[in-house]
Amino acid sequence: MSPPKPVEIPEWMTGDFFVDAIAKACDLSADAFSVEALDVRPATEAGDNFVSIMYRVRVTVLVGSEDRRTVPLIVKALPRLGLSEEMIMSLNVFPKETEMYTEILPAFEQLYRGHGAEVTFGPRCLKRCSEPTDIIVMEDLKDRQFEMVNRQTGLDLEHCHTLLRRLAQFHAASAVYYEQRGPYDAKFAEGMYTEKNRAMFEQFQSQHDVFMYEAMCRWPKNGKLYAELMKHWGMDMFNALLHITKPDPTKFNVLNHGDMWCNNMMFQYDDSNKIKEITLIDFQLCMWCSPVIDLHYFIFSSVRADLRLRELDHLICYYYQHLTENLTLLQYGGVQPSLQELHSDFIERQLYGLSTIFSVLPICLMEKTEDASIDLMLDQGDAGIAFKEKMYNGPVYVEQMGTLLEYFLDTGAFDINQLGSQSPAAIECDHSLYLPQWLDRKFFADVVTKKLGPAPAGDRRLIRRVHVQLATKKGDNYASVLYRAKLDVLNVRTGIVESFSTVVKAPPKGVLVEHMSSLAFSTREIQMYREVLPAFEQLYADKGVEIRFGPRCFKVCEGTPADVLVLEDLMDGGNNRMADRRAGLDQHHTELALEQLAKFHAASAVYVDQGHAFSDDFTGPKALENMKTMGEQLFQPMLDSLVEFIAHWDFVDADHCADLQALAKNSFHELTTIIAPRHDRFNVLNHGDLWVNNMLFSYGAEANPEQATDVTLVDFQLCWWASPVVDLHSFLFSSVRPELRLAKLNYFLRYYQEKLVEQLTLLGYRKRLPTLQQLLVDFNDHLMLGLIDAMLALPFALVPESEDASLDTAIGSNTEAGQRFQKQLLDNDELKRQMKLLLPYFRNRGVPRKANL
Repeated sequence: MSPPKPVEIPEWMTGDFFVDAIAKACDLSADAFSVEALDVRPATEAGDNFVSIMYRVRVTVLVGSEDRRTVPLIVKALPRLGLSEEMIMSLNVFPKETEMYTEILPAFEQLYRGHGAEVTFGPRCLKRCSEPTDIIVMEDLKDRQFEMVNRQTGLDLEHCHTLLRRLAQFHAASAVYYEQRGPYDAKFAEGMYTEKNRAMFEQFQSQHDVFMYEAMCRWPKNGKLYAELMKHWGMDMFNALLHITKPDPTKFNVLNHGDMWCNNMMFQYDDSNKIKEITLIDFQLCMWCSPVIDLHYFIFSSVRADLRLRELDHLICYYYQHLTENLTLLQYGGVQPSLQELHSDFIERQLYGLSTIFSVLPICLMEKTEDASIDLMLDQGDAGIAFKEKMYNGPVYVEQMGTLLEYFLDTGAFDINQLGSQSPAAIECDHSLYLPQWLDRKFFADVVTKKLGPAPAGDRRLIRRVHVQLATKKGDNYASVLYRAKLDVLNVRTGIVESFSTVVKAPPKGVLVEHMSSLAFSTREIQMYREVLPAFEQLYADKGVEIRFGPRCFKVCEGTPADVLVLEDLMDGGNNRMADRRAGLDQHHTELALEQLAKFHAASAVYVDQGHAFSDDFTGPKALENMKTMGEQLFQPMLDSLVEFIAHWDFVDADHCADLQALAKNSFHELTTIIAPRHDRFNVLNHGDLWVNNMLFSYGAEANPEQATDVTLVDFQLCWWASPVVDLHSFLFSSVRPELRLAKLNYFLRYYQEKLVEQLTLLGYRKRLPTLQQLLVDFNDHLMLGLIDAMLALPFALVPESEDASLDTAIGSNTEAGQRFQKQLLDNDELKRQMKLLLPYFRNRGVPRKANL
């Protein structure tokens, strides 16, 4: 037998530290004994525990003058880790486990005791503390002959029955506890998959996906098929897991253990080696959700391979019988699920089982290795890759995966977005690109017809190739995901290949997702492309003027598979391109943009003047209130962070900073009032998000190929009926070169007003024409909007290119990526240079108002 592995004893682990734990364990007062010696050893082997350091400590104490005893303890401490520390902290593992051991488990046990049953769910907790780190001291169950099963072998049927009986008791008690006391603390409302962990998952996803694809392609039994099915899931799997781990309030929910694998249960045996007792350990990931979360996790990680699928229905039934038995014993008053409903829930959340066979099962089956750690699992270097090679290419694991993947294919788990298909996408793209599951060749069939027209009689078209890449760089787009899809279409009869490019606009990922429906981003933009923009263009066509406000729309999807637009790729061919957002627009480009804006605004005013009406999505009070909510929930943290940075800028005095802080506190409430349309003023349909990245300039005239000749607008998600100065503030304070912005401000406003009146006259506007003075008054009245645009939009225009760029990192500093990007976004030198010019302009015009007025 090899000698025990040496352990590094932390400085805080002294005899004095254990006094109160020993007093509780031995039912003694602290002055009734003295600590003589500590024997500290590792409590687990490498690969058996990943989110804490476990020590087995035998404390020799002298009680009185002659009674020498040995007190066995388990000490669980939060390690000072590298890559994994952020993850462990975000999961609240120690706060959860501390509350479980000190409050919740004793309450569960008391529920059974009150009905004449003695049930123990975990080891006795003897001490907890949070300094110098998070520490829990417990009884050592090994001293009572509890032991773990062999994780590589898995549980036989007797051990499965024992675990399921105890799990059913745990779940039943949790439901009754909830019924009697109300919801658990907020930390139990979420598990591993939460929005706050999105950036952390995304950080490691790309390289892991490439590794898994290459590994699975080498597996026998259709490994390549499954690799292709999962090739571009990326964060779609995270999104789906985020959804299925949320409790359905209309269904039966319990407090799940959350980490129910074979190493988190210990068994006690009698003299004939029959199971006598079981106890659960490691309550760090408990979460309120459907009980099938624990069932999936346990069955697909810890049941013996030859029993797992063969006995699956029996195991669920056995658990159900004991769940209902214990709910009845504890007099649960809520609606109990039927066995059929439990099976249905199990099917609906199959993806959790699929994720388990890729995350926990390889750990269970991996050969023991001295270097196993969560940091190594997350490491993207050579050491991490070598460790994952051991995890995912072990012969036992690969053999079991063949059968398991076939089961999950047969139960629909690979249709992670519930689109009705589990076929590979047959799309070419870079491994690092996460494509939505619905984006396959079939998706483009009607796009081809719309772009090329119906195929001539007797001809048949075949999409021969689709290559997809991101259409924008990180930092150039935030409110959607844009893919550039290049198609090669073969005429089968003639052999001629026609090629064209499209832009696929898909819903955003991350924090903005939960706001999409209330903000009606997609709803508005779909209306714009289907109805509004064609109507505006027809107004000009009726006057003999050809104009295009946006790219041609080839396809619209509403809800199925998602809210998606397929648009003409204006940059295909090289004649259209975006301007440099960091440099800003020169006078010529600014004039082109203002003239196009004037045409757009004029068309909207005439459209209404002719008796048409925009939907409530563009004008209604609910939409305005939702925009306010979005501002407060999404952009208030960013505004607060900017004001904190401003406090350290040497050109902003303390009084000015105080005024800006006061402005920030109530800014979105005030903005809601400011941007509401006034019936006594001239109103138009504003673009709503008019900055340099939402316009493409046309070039290519032979005389001067670098001279822009036209501009097309894109991104019509935030269109809103209000004063035209809403767009003017947004555009002029975010997108014009800094040396022109204030020096030419009045000129630009005059230029816009002249073009607006010209277009209104052309289109036959029947009401009073807006004057330049009216426009200037409106511009001044809305000046707070200009300041907020300078504080929120200008940073996005000036931020240097960054791999950290996303809306999540822009508004959240709870991750390293968020802290880095916020520093780049809100405290870069160019932003400070331009704000040094802008802040005095606004202050001299009374914005913000003095804090003491």
